[in-house]
Amino acid sequence: MTELFTILGGLGVFLFGLRVMSGGLQKLAGAGLRSVLAGLTRNRFTGVFSGFLITCAVQSSSATTVLVVSFANAGLLTLTQALGLVMGANIGTTVTAWIVSLLGFKLKIAAFALPIIGFGFPLSLLKSPRTKHVSEVMIGFGLLFLGLSFLKDAVPDFQSNPAAFEFAQNLTGYGFGSTLLFVVLGALLTVAVQSSSASTAITLTMVAKGWIDLPLAAAMILGENIGTTITAQLASIGANRNARRVATFHTLFNVIGVIWMLVAMPFALSLIRMIISGDAETNILVATTQVALFHTLFNVTNTGVLIGFVSKLEAIVLRFVPIRDDEREQTHLEFLETGLLGTPELAGVEVRRGVEQMVKICRDAFTNVTEVITNPDKRLGNVVEDVWREEQKTDEMELEIIEFCSRWARSGTSELVGRDVARYLEMANDIERIGDHCTNLVLLAQRRFDKGYSFDSGAQNELADMAEQVDKFLEMTIASLRTPNAIDMTSAKIVEEKINRQRDESRQSETKRVEQAGYDLRRGLLYLDMMTNMEKIGDYCWNVIKMMRKSNDDN
Repeated sequence: MTELFTILGGLGVFLFGLRVMSGGLQKLAGAGLRSVLAGLTRNRFTGVFSGFLITCAVQSSSATTVLVVSFANAGLLTLTQALGLVMGANIGTTVTAWIVSLLGFKLKIAAFALPIIGFGFPLSLLKSPRTKHVSEVMIGFGLLFLGLSFLKDAVPDFQSNPAAFEFAQNLTGYGFGSTLLFVVLGALLTVAVQSSSASTAITLTMVAKGWIDLPLAAAMILGENIGTTITAQLASIGANRNARRVATFHTLFNVIGVIWMLVAMPFALSLIRMIISGDAETNILVATTQVALFHTLFNVTNTGVLIGFVSKLEAIVLRFVPIRDDEREQTHLEFLETGLLGTPELAGVEVRRGVEQMVKICRDAFTNVTEVITNPDKRLGNVVEDVWREEQKTDEMELEIIEFCSRWARSGTSELVGRDVARYLEMANDIERIGDHCTNLVLLAQRRFDKGYSFDSGAQNELADMAEQVDKFLEMTIASLRTPNAIDMTSAKIVEEKINRQRDESRQSETKRVEQAGYDLRRGLLYLDMMTNMEKIGDYCWNVIKMMRKSNDDN
């Protein structure tokens, strides 16, 4: 019983160390990961590479798959694009096995784990955020190997535990049946601990202690590849159908790989023994690195084999999760999934996409507004209702962003993310006000039509010029959110100043018109209200662009 609790405690320390190290790596590589995300949708091959890089950086394939499910839920990734990322994540997760196999069993782990923790802790007391993140990585790394040391010491070897030897012999005496049994065992173990890295560490420990040989360890690795797909399945619960398709593909991809590898297992194991030769029974390093190589060989080969059949796999997935007519009707930011808060340094990408979508809706509303402003004699029809519905959407989106950001702020992350949370909340509020001003404008246009007010050619041209500049500014705002690295503050400032100047000039022009005989003052006030509302939209666009620039500079 004592050994069992020691194993559980060692596993807990290992998982906690992995979590701390992963969090520190995410914070250190946050900006770099965002750069990777910018190019991950080019094709399936760059998707595989991006998935590999992200998983290596955060040391968690679960984090990567949750990210992919969230992006697919947003409609920001097509199913085909998302599939490449999932494949890359499977390859990236093999890095942990190599670290554990090369360092975890041959060296005296405690001899360097405790000093790493000792050196890492003082760094956490310094003011520099980057130094604190390095401290988290060092402490997490040390705890990870300290937990592995507890696991290694707690698992008995056969010489000192004849009962364990007899139990293992009973499980390994069924030929191919034993292989299938260990596949199931690996899957259940991964589901239980919710970490393929932890289950792989347990498998390597069993190999190091002589409990199982390479064929059975390989079977467990295959099962762990199936078990890890439960993370994506959990992330897709309550999400839209596109996200569920990604999770379904993740499972299908790994299950197909396991099936063909079970057939090819004798050839694969012979190749591994040829590459890493030596007596695995007496040399722990040989035994563990053979398992790590199998893990890598399986995931790389499975990706290489199936990447050419992505379109066929996609068709199979669509049979399991078919398209529905209402699927395209998205009125909310359904992709703001709290599962992404497991990778807080990447959650900002989602919020930025949400803010961008809000601006796009406001621009659609303003396009309708421009149509009625520049065609004063045209009946509005359903334009008022359409603009009102768009404004309602922005209200709902702002609430969703506020809720997500409040959870994001509580996720225990860096000072940089705290500043980003505040900025995105302010941006969402500014964009919601743009929606309000679009509604004001269409109501003013409705009043002008109902009252039969007619502006002279000068006033009408000024309205059209102002609308053109505001529309241009909205497009620049969308571009600044889509590609923050390419924000042109000089051009944005020129447009902002031009809008302000047009507002001031309109007031001067209106003062001159008031002096004309028979001038209707109410018509003039309505005209000035229109110009003021459009100038306010320009102010909010400028605010969003400035905050996005600050956020990008900080990152």
